[in-house]
Amino acid sequence: MVKVAGKPAEELADYGALVYGDQTAMLNKMGKEGWELVSTYTETATAFPNFGNSDYVTGIRDNTRTSVVNFVFKRQSDGKEDSNAKPEKKK
Repeated sequence: MVKVAGKPAEELADYGALVYGDQTAMLNKMGKEGWELVSTYTETATAFPNFGNSDYVTGIRDNTRTSVVNFVFKRQSDGKEDSNAKPEKKK
């Protein structure tokens, strides 16, 4: 899995939308290494931590924004055991 965190845009850096760089190079590199993109999902974060304080925010606004985009890859095993793999339980 590759996590790509958003970075604040120049305007409204603390509370505006986040921007994500072009991921073409990373995706091409993973593909050349035999990885196949099988899924993506996002993580959200609170954008306005003082939401509800009338001195801070006026009007109704979304309180969350996408903070991370996760790319999930798979590839065929090379047949070697994974040293981090947990052994199967015997019945």
